[in-house]
Order: sequence, then structure tokens, then C-alpha cells
Amino acid sequence: MRTTFITLAAGALFLMGCDNPGELTGPAADLGPAPGPALSADPMSPPPSRGVVTANGWYAGEEIYYLDLGVEEGVTQRGENDLYLIGGNRAYQANVAEFIPGQPGYSPHWNIHLVNTAPGKTLTDILASPYASSHYPDALFDDVDDILAAEDAGLVITTALGVVVNCPIVSENATDAPGNTPLSEDFPEFPNTF
Repeated sequence: MRTTFITLAAGALFLMGCDNPGELTGPAADLGPAPGPALSADPMSPPPSRGVVTANGWYAGEEIYYLDLGVEEGVTQRGENDLYLIGGNRAYQANVAEFIPGQPGYSPHWNIHLVNTAPGKTLTDILASPYASSHYPDALFDDVDDILAAEDAGLVITTALGVVVNCPIVSENATDAPGNTPLSEDFPEFPNTF
């Protein structure tokens, strides 16, 4: 069921800390591999041939959609709005948002957190817990409260990466607008640890 969609802004997210196209260093390296050729260094100006990059995500068990407008240069945290990357940026599933429009705390500026299995814990341990999503295998987590509860239970660890991205949540129809480039919703299977 597709209801609302999110996306991390394209080019600058993957260019942050790049010495070579496709190679990441610094905090951005934890976001995952670059999705292709290097994009514009200006996060607010995606290349004309790609339009605006859009992506799906999860919030409170529902699919959401967003525009990926890039990394905010020189900003390591902003407000209380967080986005969680499960194993890396869209490595095994769409990212999970803490707030949506209309809620206190929402803004299009997201503090990025990486989620990994805790030492000695596996995918099987998470799936046996009450925190795994009913949407699995499409999403292991679909709610920030479940991620934080899984962390409290010692199943995962979260790491604030000191990266802020500008990714306004929009309707699914907005993501399908002509000229936009949706990120793939096909993900590899989760490994035993991530």
C-alpha cells in the first residue's frame, strides 16, 4: 500500500566528502555507495537530465514519499527531526522518518542516523522481537519508535552521522511528476548482520 513517499536529495548527499566520483569519505561514507555518476555539487540544483530525485520511505507503518534535495553543507544537526538508514542509505529497505508534516518537530531538514545490528545480534533476533515490521521483507523497520525500542533491547545500535539533508515529504503524485527521477524500490535481501 503506497500512501506517502520520502526521498533524500540526490547529488550532494553522495558528493559530500567525495575525492572521486562514486567514492565517499567522512560521514557520508556511512550512507552507502554512490548510486551512479557524480551529480551536481550544488545540492539545490540537480542536473537537468535527472530532474528532482524522489524516494519512498516509512513512517508509523505507512509508506511515505519525499524529494531528495541534498546535504546541507556546514550543518551537523538541525532541530529534532531524524531519518534512520537501516544498514546504510537505502541499502536493504527505504529509510524511516521520525515526523511527517503537521506534527510538532517536522521540518524538511533531517538529521541522519545509521542503524546496524548490535554486536552478537542477528536479523533472526530482530525478526523474533516485537519491533520488526509486519511489512518484512519489504521493511525490517517501518517506525522510529520500534527502532529506538530495538536499540533499548540491545538488538540494534544507532549512530548519529552529523549529516543533515533537505528532503521535504510530498504526495505520491508529486513524486511521479514529469521530469522527476524516482529511486528504485527494489532492495537486496537483508544479510544476517548489517
